[in-house]
Amino acid sequence: MKYLIRLLIVALVIEFAVSCKPVPVSHWFPVTPLEHYEKELFKAKMEKTAAGQTWFRVSDAVLNDSIFSLAPYQERFFLGDSVPAQAIRLNIPEGRRLVIAPSREPEDTSSHFFMELYKIKHNGKPQRLDYISDKMQTLTYTNDDSDTLLLRLQTGLGEKIAVSLSLTTEPALGFPVSGHDMSSVISFWGADRDGGIRSHEGIDIRAKRGTPVVAAQNGFVTQTGTNNLGGKVVFLSSMNSPYSLYYAHLDSQLVSVGKRVVVGDTLGLVGNTGNAITTAPHLHFGIYARGSGAVNPLSFIDNRKEKIPGLPERSRWLGDTVRIRRKANLYISPQFEQSGKIASISANTLVRILGEMAKGFRVELENGTKGYIPSVPFEAYSKQISLNK
Repeated sequence: MKYLIRLLIVALVIEFAVSCKPVPVSHWFPVTPLEHYEKELFKAKMEKTAAGQTWFRVSDAVLNDSIFSLAPYQERFFLGDSVPAQAIRLNIPEGRRLVIAPSREPEDTSSHFFMELYKIKHNGKPQRLDYISDKMQTLTYTNDDSDTLLLRLQTGLGEKIAVSLSLTTEPALGFPVSGHDMSSVISFWGADRDGGIRSHEGIDIRAKRGTPVVAAQNGFVTQTGTNNLGGKVVFLSSMNSPYSLYYAHLDSQLVSVGKRVVVGDTLGLVGNTGNAITTAPHLHFGIYARGSGAVNPLSFIDNRKEKIPGLPERSRWLGDTVRIRRKANLYISPQFEQSGKIASISANTLVRILGEMAKGFRVELENGTKGYIPSVPFEAYSKQISLNK
């Protein structure tokens, strides 16, 4: 009873404090480096200044930005004055792990830098997943639920920096045959089987008889046995993943049901049992999602290195308002797909350069619309204007 009374008193104190000063709850109990920084701004009453109001407003507003991109991808972002924060939405293919690696220009390392990763919930609201400290660590995230992600980048009040961002993906699973890689895959998802009566629900990986097949994820063995198609089989599941892994045509099984394994542990040996008796030894590897059946395993184990376009040298225009010298199309993503076209921009239009990539720029128009344009020539605009009023 005393414990409940104490909780009630604490709740009343917080309610009274919040009613006296409209400070978000996260600033009473900060968790992320950005929240700790915001708390210091509130202590200094910076939210009452014009610069502080812009900083807080833009910080919240970019969580609703609709600009999209796809990994692999690199961009250099401008953060400062009326653009203290920027954001980008991401869709990551099933079976891939997103790797987010920011880096700052050497002359900007004394400024604050905050990066937070969100997922967009079904109601459209952002939910924070992870964040980095001011020491520039890398973030990784495996997207099992095909969520739309949002990455917010921000600098401190009154500070100005350029941040280069590298987005790449890597396979969410380890390769299921020891000592082998994608060069050993001999049959892919969807290939005809039994004269076209059915299609291949997995991939085949060639290896010598007796080669170890290994756990591609941490988990536990849920089933072993024999069936007509797969011969000797092993099923592996994980409490942290919605996928069950299927290993078939084994020469022998070396685990039993309930066995806990980690990535790389041997489950059995490559063979050609089941309906593969007339073929060379290989592993049939399948993935089954709970409630939705088989899925294509390729992206889950494809460990070939991604090709990522390099970044140009830092442009003299980054962060500035300029005039474009010829007409251009504005797109929702730096992939410049026709389906993502937002508008056509005429020559001599004023734009502010918010980011730059190998073949284009992130810009903001005078009306606040943001997007990407392919590389076009610019000319200086002498009267600098704020585009975030």
